Amino acid sequence: MVDLARAKRAGRDAVFLRGDAAAPPVGERRFDVVLVRHVLWTLPGPARVLRHWRALLRPGGRFVLVEGVWGTVAPVGVPAERLTALLAPFVDHARVERLSDDARLWGRAVTDERYAVVGLV
Repeated sequence: MVDLARAKRAGRDAVFLRGDAAAPPVGERRFDVVLVRHVLWTLPGPARVLRHWRALLRPGGRFVLVEGVWGTVAPVGVPAERLTALLAPFVDHARVERLSDDARLWGRAVTDERYAVVGLV
């Protein structure tokens, strides 16, 4: 994925790191945004991960967490209600933006739950 991002020239100032998504290797650096797409549901201990990611944010920063629930036989993912509950101790305010209805985001129409939670710290 890192090689693909570099090939797409994701940004002139972009820095690409390889490491554990739950504890990115960023040292003492702090950020304005933690943006994660379809990752949190795969990680053990999501509350612990959110706590660590919160420590990476500057005051006034925000989470942008794109997640969902996919599949009908054996659904996977995290429902928006559960994610907002997990995030609540780490943010002052959170809102859910429904994304399922916009086929442009997924390359086709989808019927499952896809959303972004934006949490302000």
